[in-house]
Amino acid sequence: TTNSAIARMENGVPTIKKSDTLKDTFPSCIHFNKKKDVIVGDTAYNIMKNDNARALKTFEKGKTNTFIEFKRTMGTTHTYESSHMGKSFTSEELSAEILKTLKSVVIDENINSIVITVPAKFLNPQNDATKNAAKLLGFKHIELLHEPVAAATAYGLGSKNKDGFWLVFDFGGGTFDAALIKADEGILAVK
Repeated sequence: TTNSAIARMENGVPTIKKSDTLKDTFPSCIHFNKKKDVIVGDTAYNIMKNDNARALKTFEKGKTNTFIEFKRTMGTTHTYESSHMGKSFTSEELSAEILKTLKSVVIDENINSIVITVPAKFLNPQNDATKNAAKLLGFKHIELLHEPVAAATAYGLGSKNKDGFWLVFDFGGGTFDAALIKADEGILAVK
């Protein structure tokens, strides 16, 4: 909910693709400037911090054109109004901008299928909204994977011990998830 990243399998190994700032992740933050440009990630986050600091000095908080934590409102009717764009955006539309930026990091392949990790507490409305965000970009096949299961899967790829119970803690930027996973011959099941 707070940060985003993209990875893909390369020669059988999951590889995180670096952002334009050469980081593994970037803030899930979007800014619309007066020229109607869409700015995503660290630059948008820095603009938000500067706007907040300016608001503290002047005791005025104007309408913002920078949005963060919109993933928390996935599956709701909440919208985000941008005066620079002259319209309101849904959480799905803002999430699609994040996905578009992530997709742009991979330049040597046309991506048609995607696996998106979501917080374990996401219910059907949030999951459907997440899939809708990916559909806005034209992805043909979309799978959702709960974040603790994704972590267990990543751990299991390199683990020598493929059997037993794993307790997975996910200390995210905006959520805390925990899952008890049973691994049986490399097959994972959430208990």
